[in-house]
Amino acid sequence: MRRLKRAAAAAGMTAVLILWTGASVFGADSSVIEKITITFKTAYGEPEEIPDPEITVNGTGCSLGDVQFRTEYDNWKPGKKVRTEITVNADSGKIFPTSLNRSQCKVTGADFVSAKALDDTTLQVKVDYKPVTVLGATEKAGWSSSSKKKAVWKSVDYAPGYTLTLYGDNKVVKRLTVESSSVNLSDYMKDMDKTYYYEVKAVPITSEQKKYLKEGAYVTSTDQEFDWEDYEKEEKRSSGPGDGGSIKGDSYIMPDGSRASNTWKMVSGKWYYFDGNSSRVKGWLSYGGKWYYMDRNGAMCTGWVNTGNDSWFYLGPEGDMYTGWIQPVPGSWYYLNDSGYMERGWVYTDGKWYHMDQDGRMQIGWLNDNGRWYYLNQDGSMAVSANVEGWNIGADGIALR
Repeated sequence: MRRLKRAAAAAGMTAVLILWTGASVFGADSSVIEKITITFKTAYGEPEEIPDPEITVNGTGCSLGDVQFRTEYDNWKPGKKVRTEITVNADSGKIFPTSLNRSQCKVTGADFVSAKALDDTTLQVKVDYKPVTVLGATEKAGWSSSSKKKAVWKSVDYAPGYTLTLYGDNKVVKRLTVESSSVNLSDYMKDMDKTYYYEVKAVPITSEQKKYLKEGAYVTSTDQEFDWEDYEKEEKRSSGPGDGGSIKGDSYIMPDGSRASNTWKMVSGKWYYFDGNSSRVKGWLSYGGKWYYMDRNGAMCTGWVNTGNDSWFYLGPEGDMYTGWIQPVPGSWYYLNDSGYMERGWVYTDGKWYHMDQDGRMQIGWLNDNGRWYYLNQDGSMAVSANVEGWNIGADGIALR
């Protein structure tokens, strides 16, 4: 009887050993795909071209299937995430687990979002891809009509900043980086006997921007020279009144007792204009084909001015009123109509619609206006007849699912 029990026990242990050995063999030859690598490779193309990425899948027993970009190509912007859905197919005899984490599904050249099985042989991987581009060159580089020492150039699409090199008589005077499409160079253009010009190119500024933007090519500006009127103006600005006169009441009294008229005078670092009646002007002044605004004391204003009833205008460093698009600080665009008034709400210009918030700033991205959704591109223009992030946008700009 004991021999029978020992034989049964031995047979049981043998069965357990066989099962354990079989499990080990099965585990070593598992049909489950537990690791894959997805690579996004993008070669920079021509300036302002946004190339498609080359997508590859590496892993044992699987291959690349369908690729879907959730944002239409025409709406791609450098650095703006494009949600991408990638289908990976398992080879015959292979299966996927329910999901893979970021260490099991490694993604390079894009950001991992998720990896989930649609069925045993199909894995859907979601990633965020950032398009890249080479910045273009400005189409025009010159000087402001209101200030001969202010460099202005046409902005470049997608450019966060610009590198400028100023030359005087073909020698480098100053190098600087700015975030707007204009810069006052008066601090560096001191010698008015020299001929000045500058070179400017669009560049990324931050380390993050350099991941998807490459700098553009230099463009050379027109030359800037000065004549006797510029010398006279510069002398007046640097020396102030210089005539020993002073303001009394609303008039400027010269040392000989006469009253200045139809002229500018600087007093204590501020500019005043005295009209034909020798009275200092307050409020709006039209002079030399340009508009200026003088405060209640008659001093010329610069920058933002509220003339009453929340009516805002912008005056340049020389005091002249601006119109059209302005960018007083990096990243904030405003639109001033032909009268200089800062617009709010919807604005139609150059064949496109834009929307400005209550502070006058141009808006971008999704906008809900009176219960209707609109999409404003990175340049502020309203998207029309497009598909953005799964929304169908009509010719009127209204977005519908």
